[in-house]
Amino acid sequence: MASNPERRPVLFAYRSSVSAIITTVSFAVFTDIFLYGVINPVAPFALQSRIGIAEEKVQYWVSILLTAYGATLFVMSPLWGFFADRITNRKFPMVAGLALLGGATALLMAGTNIPMVLIARLLQGAAAALNWTVGLALVFDTVQGPNIGRALGWVSMAISAALLSSPMLGGIVYQYGGYYPVYAMCFGLIAVDIAMPLLIIEAKAARRWNEPESSTLVNAAVAPSLGEEKVADPSVSVPPPVDETNASPSSPQSKPKKPGMISLLRKTRLLAALGGNFVLGIIDTSFNSTLPLFVADTFNWNSTGAGLIFLPLQVPSLLGPLVGAGSDRWGPKPLVVGGFLLSVPFLVCLQFVTDNTLAHKAMLCGLLTGVGIGRALIVGPLMAEITWVVEEQTTGEEAGGTEPSTGGKTTIALAYGLYNMAFSGGSILGPVMAGNIRDASDWGTVGWSLGILAFVTFVTQAIWIGAPLTRRV
Repeated sequence: MASNPERRPVLFAYRSSVSAIITTVSFAVFTDIFLYGVINPVAPFALQSRIGIAEEKVQYWVSILLTAYGATLFVMSPLWGFFADRITNRKFPMVAGLALLGGATALLMAGTNIPMVLIARLLQGAAAALNWTVGLALVFDTVQGPNIGRALGWVSMAISAALLSSPMLGGIVYQYGGYYPVYAMCFGLIAVDIAMPLLIIEAKAARRWNEPESSTLVNAAVAPSLGEEKVADPSVSVPPPVDETNASPSSPQSKPKKPGMISLLRKTRLLAALGGNFVLGIIDTSFNSTLPLFVADTFNWNSTGAGLIFLPLQVPSLLGPLVGAGSDRWGPKPLVVGGFLLSVPFLVCLQFVTDNTLAHKAMLCGLLTGVGIGRALIVGPLMAEITWVVEEQTTGEEAGGTEPSTGGKTTIALAYGLYNMAFSGGSILGPVMAGNIRDASDWGTVGWSLGILAFVTFVTQAIWIGAPLTRRV
């Protein structure tokens, strides 16, 4: 195909670059998480002041609203993944998801009764499922091979930044600015986020403007056709052409049977990664539903304090790119296993925070920091493990070499849909479990219950989580 340089879009090299695409996906994920988390420190107070919920019922409705979000994420993630694997364009579904997110946020802002607020949270979950699934698939389209962990490390850092900033800013803006300024902040993010996907040029589309011999020069963001090797980072050398021994019925030209959900779910590594993400969802949303109320009851903190207490939990997760690079080098096992094991003693020791004293406040911050470090070691490597499992399956490199080769094109969005489904399953269970435990017992019981769960997950990850494909001998 002849090149046509004079017709290249404005800022073509930047708009089709790896950095631009990863930045766009990271910002979309950031916005999703930010809009989810910014409400958490506000909800207990808004439920009472705007809807008239009795104080003793606030914990119940906070848990219900978090569960509604997770339930929609659970149902819609695999459906969006199935859909995304059957279209060639990723950015327009992202724009649609962000527009849906904007509508859901407007409904949530206007909500003056439980049905309106509940529907808004359901729509937010549907939008988040679409953005996450399609966005992570776009990262896979752009970056493959030994650098996927580092790329997903940036995405995980965006997740962490949103989890860090959203409750803090939500609490501060609500206290000093009021209810509507919180949503003004949200709509500003959505506006920027909708514009960003419209500006990027996807790797597959960028091929139109590149000569074959120079297609790797556009910041290595240009994706070749199904039968070619993909180079997504300048540091990755181009492998030699596939020899005839690999031109088997498993090649793309022979149109092999495409592996689907059932085939994916037969992979023990994938099931282990999904299980780890499920537990991560439980732990995250358990804190979201109980921590603001705990500090309000124990320390008499207002919405600002309820937001700031998430700082020690989320600051360590800003190490995402560094952890991702480590995952590329050593594989996910030592990081994920170490993260769950590290979390256990800190979760168990939460039971010792009981008094409204400076020492106990410092103890809570220290324990949450330990949990946050453990979490930082888990998120990125688990995301990268999904990609490695799909690459291994779809290139037919599992034991026996019996899997058909599809170059990872047919199941990656579905795999990330299952990943989101697992997290949302934990998001459904987490608030209900933690809220009921706290109501029936106390905060300390929530902590050591999560500690036991983290230890069991440490064992399962130690047994079944694998290593990256490029590190296999």
